[in-house]
Amino acid sequence: MRLFYNASIVYFLEILFLLSCVLNSISGRRIQYPEEDYFRGGYYGREQQDNENKIKIALEKLEHAPQWVQDWPDPTIKMGQVSGVALDNAGRVLVFHRASNVWDATTFTDRDVYRNIGTPPIPHATILAFNDSGSLVDMWGQNLFYIPHGITVDKEGNVWITDVAMHQVFKFTPDNRQKPALVLGEKFVPRNDETHFCKPSAVAVLSTGDFFVADGYCNTRIIKFAPDGTRILQWGRRKGESPFVFTVPHALTLAEDKGQVCVANRERGCVACFRTDNGTFVQQYHSWLIGPRIFSVAYSPVRGGRLYIVNGPMPEQEVPVRGYVVDFRSGRLIQTFAPDQGFANPHDVVASADGSKVYVAELNPYRAYKFIDETLKNYSRNEDQNVSVPVKPTATVGRKGMTRRRWEYGHGEFKLRRLLERRRFTRVHSDDSDEEPSPMLPPPQPPANA
Repeated sequence: MRLFYNASIVYFLEILFLLSCVLNSISGRRIQYPEEDYFRGGYYGREQQDNENKIKIALEKLEHAPQWVQDWPDPTIKMGQVSGVALDNAGRVLVFHRASNVWDATTFTDRDVYRNIGTPPIPHATILAFNDSGSLVDMWGQNLFYIPHGITVDKEGNVWITDVAMHQVFKFTPDNRQKPALVLGEKFVPRNDETHFCKPSAVAVLSTGDFFVADGYCNTRIIKFAPDGTRILQWGRRKGESPFVFTVPHALTLAEDKGQVCVANRERGCVACFRTDNGTFVQQYHSWLIGPRIFSVAYSPVRGGRLYIVNGPMPEQEVPVRGYVVDFRSGRLIQTFAPDQGFANPHDVVASADGSKVYVAELNPYRAYKFIDETLKNYSRNEDQNVSVPVKPTATVGRKGMTRRRWEYGHGEFKLRRLLERRRFTRVHSDDSDEEPSPMLPPPQPPANA
């Protein structure tokens, strides 16, 4: 009995010894390879450093223009969230801001209904007009809006507005800023039908008077209207991989000399362009350097056409928040711009017809910015009529009904040498195809007495 007892003790001690050796071994490995050092200098750290170096080299190879103009506009002018910026026909800059109102997580219900229905509209002037030097020369828009969003000016001087709280689009003529000449949508009623919007984001107006509305945050569609507000056609899908799929069509710009309307497809990180006459998809631009979110786009016909793009804050901040300039014909990324302190949350951009002046609205901080491209100040478009920019896609991938032209390499196939030589966007071109949705004409309206 005593022998059995002693043997049991010896066996137990051996087990403890083995456990101690195992624990010491594990403890030793933890000391030798601490987890925090592994992540700080290990694989993930190297990957992040490589990405930062890639971005830095790519930005260095771009021309840093246009240049920021400091102290524009007058810094004594106080603004709220700046949602939109536009140029009128006299060259004045219209800044659309929300004054004391803000759009945050509490502003709307889960059904996109504005929570502060019943409160008065913003009592302050929401549209500020600045001259070239940044002096405030006019202001209006008080007691009209709740959550301002988009603003544009047509060739007749009419000012077009979207308000996401009211779910409406407004047209104001130059001689009447108190009462809109045209109102589309039902006040405070978000819906997806022929007479309603849901947080419409932007308007673009053709020289014919026809206009487009990006609708918007809830309804993923672009609608074309006649000058009197009659619906002509619409297009847009909520799901899929087609260029017609929108996830927050956030801004519009017209390349009217190309017969195209271009959409900043915000959460899909691309600019998609369509024919203005029938909504057929033409081409699409996106770049790893700009990232997965594009907030706004503007167009200038200078030198064959340029797109001015601002991206926005990203969850993991994959790339810097900046402005970029793209050659419209080749898809080449040619310039980048930002104020000295950088952008935090740019929301809208507009460019002069000659491309020499670019303006950016920023939600937070509440700012508007001016940039000047000195090389374009005296540039005449007539000098560009015989200039040809060769198109040299680096790869072509065929698909039924679609040709994909790639001007830029993605993360997985990035080649630094070729990036530095070309620095191009991915540009996608599509012929008419059964695979793509055709623009949808609105259904016929029922008789008035129905």
